[in-house]
Amino acid sequence: MKDIIINQPHLQSFRQKCGSIFLSICSWLLWLYFLLPLFTLGGWLLGVKNLSDEIRWFGGYKTLLELLEMYGEIILVIALLWLLWSFCLSWLHDSIQPKRVNQVSDQQLCLAFHVNESCLQVVRAAQKVTVYFDDTAGITSIQTD
Repeated sequence: MKDIIINQPHLQSFRQKCGSIFLSICSWLLWLYFLLPLFTLGGWLLGVKNLSDEIRWFGGYKTLLELLEMYGEIILVIALLWLLWSFCLSWLHDSIQPKRVNQVSDQQLCLAFHVNESCLQVVRAAQKVTVYFDDTAGITSIQTD
């Protein structure tokens, strides 16, 4: 079984690739920002001179706990904004009327997906349909169970 389009870069548009790279970079930078105090603490425990000076300079373990509390609050705010964004988008998506599309005939459907009409009728009557694709997202076979 093939992967979804996000795992097949040759099927993604340039915009999708750029968006994926941008989100990945932002996510990794956010993780590194949140883990920086723990790396500093680990270096201090391992005896790295520069990091132990930094721990003392910023107030020690107590300051680390305050930073972790602040980071937790930031993560909570980000999660709430993400949920709000998701609900607003779903509400906006539901409120927009779908465009009316002309009905596609069976012949047009068969031509578009390169299947014959008898196969289309069998597939419509089946309870379960498995469609196999090649690397270019073309249908190679259809199996009904």
